[in-house]
Amino acid sequence: MKRIFAILLTLLLCSVAVAKSTPTVFAHRGCWSKNDKGEFVVPENSVAAVAMAARMGYAGIECDVKKTKDGHLVVLHDKTINRTMRNAVDYSRVEGKVRLADLTFEEVRSRYVLESEREELRTAIPTLHEILVECKKQGIIPMLHSSVPESYKMAQEMFGDNWICFTTDFELLKGVRQYSNCTVLYAVEGGTAEEHISALKQIGGSCGVSTMNRRLYTPHYCKTLTDNGYIVQASVFRYPREVVAQRNGITYQLTDFSIMPSSRPYSKWVATGRKLAQCGTYRWQESVECGAVKVEIIYKGTIEVQINDRTYTLSRKTMGRDLIGNRFFDLAPQVTIKAINTAKIRKSKCSVYEY
Repeated sequence: MKRIFAILLTLLLCSVAVAKSTPTVFAHRGCWSKNDKGEFVVPENSVAAVAMAARMGYAGIECDVKKTKDGHLVVLHDKTINRTMRNAVDYSRVEGKVRLADLTFEEVRSRYVLESEREELRTAIPTLHEILVECKKQGIIPMLHSSVPESYKMAQEMFGDNWICFTTDFELLKGVRQYSNCTVLYAVEGGTAEEHISALKQIGGSCGVSTMNRRLYTPHYCKTLTDNGYIVQASVFRYPREVVAQRNGITYQLTDFSIMPSSRPYSKWVATGRKLAQCGTYRWQESVECGAVKVEIIYKGTIEVQINDRTYTLSRKTMGRDLIGNRFFDLAPQVTIKAINTAKIRKSKCSVYEY
């Protein structure tokens, strides 16, 4: 079956449009990750996931807005807290379904913490305001998946028009346009390009569609919308079908593969030891043209890491580990690691994933 799937996937990839496409990529629920046991390392929909999204080169993050029993705006995907949170007192699992809507803000913030293998990331559920503050700090765009009108007003006040409204509620989208020129994405499950264009004309301004239905994103569908000036977002496709959407002409990509896919890397480069710590600059290049780069570095001091045209400046007072990366489309990845002044690099590892 695996071989049959691989053959079918190869045929599918070969049959899609060959036009180059470089979509703007957004991290779904922030840039979260899990360990081999399935436990969160960086929790989804957390302040830490926003910071990690900036480290991994994402243009922005999508977050899910909910209300507590007493009307406070917090960020959580599920109706219940069980999947992503633990009891604060002893970090035990939450037994029985606990609905966010049944908890006051004080109760959910004091009784529970986000699940993470890292103790410092076992924080209280974030408010929408805290997530937006971190987005502004990191210089990335918030995409609010929300049916709560107050959440949109908050984003507009903090970001002006530089945020994204994302919902299935068409009337709510039209309401947002009354006071904001932000980008609006209408979440759809089916229909034709012509039907969606007709709906988007009622919204006006910068707008488009988003869907999880991969059958919708044919080259004809993407071209019809983009030729008319509309955004086409592929929403959380399973690896490696992301590349199909890219080649078919999408403009936005909302992805769960925030830190990189859980597949074996196409190639890996590791440098360690005394020679590495004494050398000022390391350069590395790979021939693959569509995929992702992940760079793990153990160092002390200030270093610069350049991945293609994006440069990261990292600093640590004591020897420790940092993780950064980036996606790339139709562009072979190049990585340069440079130690500034007296910085020491104990180990660096670059991994490339081919899509």
